[in-house]
Amino acid sequence: MKAVILAAGVGSRLGDLTKDKPKCMLPVFNDTLLIDYQIEVLKEFGISERNIFIIGGHKVDVLQNHLKDKSVSVIFNSKFREWNNIYSFYMIKAIEKISDKDDFILLNSDTFFHKDIFKYLLDCKHPNSVVIDSFKKLGNEEMKVLTVGKRIIKFGKDISPNIAEGEYIGLAKFKKEDLEPLFDTMEFLIKGGKTDIWYEIAFNNVLDKIDIGYTDTKGKPWIEIDDTKDYQKARELNIVL
Repeated sequence: MKAVILAAGVGSRLGDLTKDKPKCMLPVFNDTLLIDYQIEVLKEFGISERNIFIIGGHKVDVLQNHLKDKSVSVIFNSKFREWNNIYSFYMIKAIEKISDKDDFILLNSDTFFHKDIFKYLLDCKHPNSVVIDSFKKLGNEEMKVLTVGKRIIKFGKDISPNIAEGEYIGLAKFKKEDLEPLFDTMEFLIKGGKTDIWYEIAFNNVLDKIDIGYTDTKGKPWIEIDDTKDYQKARELNIVL
């Protein structure tokens, strides 16, 4: 299995914290850099460094220099300022070592999570799965999901918190047999000018072709670092390997 970490964003809501480095290089609990933590979790569960691919953008040179002694691959998204993360996801298609040949794990680089959550994803019997948090009190900002049974039927921030099953936390896995319709959908949307959308919204256009299931955080701690308040919480969140 391969792993892809999406790390191209500017992180503008973090102000000066990300002026000179990408968001994934912020130190979290015990001063461990977030990207280092994610890589170590992947390695602990059997994914070697040579099978880890990071799609960077903002301050990618700083990230590459930090990782120079590791075997991970860093790929530059030249559209990171103009286009949303749909393009970072679509770029996975061009990674020769993944393409349609392998199952892969997807991680958003700004998600700091307890390693048990990653195990729940790997153990989930549904071949295409995302991790959701059904415990968190939801608002309008979260990327929420609607479900029927164990199947996702919609992703969106516009879903009412009253009917959402939970929040998608930025961890997912995909089966190689289903990658073609995923990438075809991304390409269709990008060529149609839909470059300003999140990849999760793009998933809505393929849910009639492939099943995407889910597993839960089961109350284990995690946080998505979007702004300075999130970052302070991450610094205080007692998550260690």
